[in-house]
Amino acid sequence: MQLPSIQISTTTAQLAVKSELPTIKMRQPMADMTIKQPQADIQYIQKDAKLHIDQSEAFAEAGLKPVSRVIQEWAEKGKQKALQATARMARQGDMMMDLAKGGKNMIPQIAKQNSQDPVRDFNIGFVPSSASSVKINYIPGEFHVKVNQNSPEINIIPNQPQINIHLGSTEIYLKQKSSISFSIVGANIDYKK
Repeated sequence: MQLPSIQISTTTAQLAVKSELPTIKMRQPMADMTIKQPQADIQYIQKDAKLHIDQSEAFAEAGLKPVSRVIQEWAEKGKQKALQATARMARQGDMMMDLAKGGKNMIPQIAKQNSQDPVRDFNIGFVPSSASSVKINYIPGEFHVKVNQNSPEINIIPNQPQINIHLGSTEIYLKQKSSISFSIVGANIDYKK
């Protein structure tokens, strides 16, 4: 004989998760920056060079002399010529005295000395006769640069980052309900209503 049996069938509940991920948007604006560079203070200190050239001796050798110097030189030459003439006359006077003492006839000799020009030497000359006739005096100049450096002026204003956050969401719901069902197998059962 076959006994009746109960057959049980079940379905399990199923949960589902629906989620939206969070998003973060970040923006970093550039900092506001100003830079100012003042020019350096530059100071120049210059002392001029001095050059002094004295050509008076070279000009004198060429015959270009100041009047005062010409007068002084001619006065000196006149004095020398006067002394030479005095010495010559004294010498010739002594010769004439020798004539009185019975010496030779000195008059023709004295006349010959007085009538002849002295022998003059000549040669090529250079003007100026030497480089030392021109005197050069040079004082070098000076040049200094003084620089005062000015530091740059930098102003920075930082900007805060801009952050936008969208929160995500998570939704949990029942996708399938649980169920249980019973059935009887192998017997006829009358159900009374």
